[in-house]
Order: sequence, then C-alpha cells, then structure tokens
Amino acid sequence: MRIFLELLLFALPVIFAAIFHMVVVKFNAFSFLNYPLDHNMQWQQKPIFGKNKTYRGLFVMIVFSIFFTYIYKVLIDNFLVFSTYNLLDFQRYSFLFYGFIYGAGYIIAELPNSFIKRRIGTKEGKSTSIIMVLFDQLDSVIGITLLFIPFSGFTMKHFFIGILFFGLLHIIINYLLFLAGLRKERF
Repeated sequence: MRIFLELLLFALPVIFAAIFHMVVVKFNAFSFLNYPLDHNMQWQQKPIFGKNKTYRGLFVMIVFSIFFTYIYKVLIDNFLVFSTYNLLDFQRYSFLFYGFIYGAGYIIAELPNSFIKRRIGTKEGKSTSIIMVLFDQLDSVIGITLLFIPFSGFTMKHFFIGILFFGLLHIIINYLLFLAGLRKERF
C-alpha cells in the first residue's frame, strides 16, 4: 500500500499540470503559442510530430508543473502525512528543477510516439489499435519515470509498479477529462 501512496503523491504535480493543459487547450488560452514544435516541417511527405505537439503544450506543461511542484513541496514541508510518502529530494534539487523535468519530460516523451503515428498515417489525437492506445497512455509515463530515477527515491520496484499504476491512472484521468468535455477522445 505504501508504494501506491508514494507513487500517487509523486504523480500529483504532473497530473494537475496535464489537467490545466487540457483546460488551456479547451479555451484556446495562450493561442499565440499554439504553433507546432516541428514548425510544420515534413519528413517523407508527412508531418514530423503533427499539429498537436505545440510550443503552448511545452510552455503550459513546464510552467504548471513547476507551480504544482512548488505546492507539492509546501505540502511535504508542512504536513507529515505528505512528507512520509515523498520520493523527491528537495534538499539536493529545487522545485524548479523537478517541475521542469515533469513538464518537459511529459511532452518530450510523447514525441517519438507522435513521430511513429505520423509515419503510419494516424491522424493527430487518434489511435488506431489497442497497442497504440496503450502506447499513447504509457509514453509520457515511461519517460517521466525514467527521468526521475537518478534524482529521486525511485527504486526499480517503483519503476515497474509505477508504469502499471501510472498507466492505469492516466487512462482513468483521460476518461474523466473526456466526460468533463476537456478531451475529444476517451483515451
């Protein structure tokens, strides 16, 4: 049970950042940053990443991840229940560092998947098979988890259980965002 509480607490900053990102997209906030990371360039007559991977997403995920990592730090500094399950080492690394890893890691980890989907002709925001749905849910999970291993209390047990736990959590949150009208697709 302890490991699930550690993993859940660890995931909160990026979960809240991703939710806020969906709100930003829904209401087209920061529209001046809504420009593709691939600058609309193509490779083999197909977009590199597609129109959904934007500077707005990168900016929003980094800024909100930093904000929610700061809130996370305040909670663990002031409440024993949170500090007991904390995996981050705020003595060595700042909330800015961790927040940046959450936000940038989330977006960067999605890019290989987007690249592959553009190669096989999958439209942005869509998945064509159960394998693609699973990979869509796990790309950012795996990326962030790998990035945090050297800078946190993550063990290999955290990593492997985390992949399953975060993957399931990601699917549940995406479905709730779909029900709330913040996502077009269920998963």
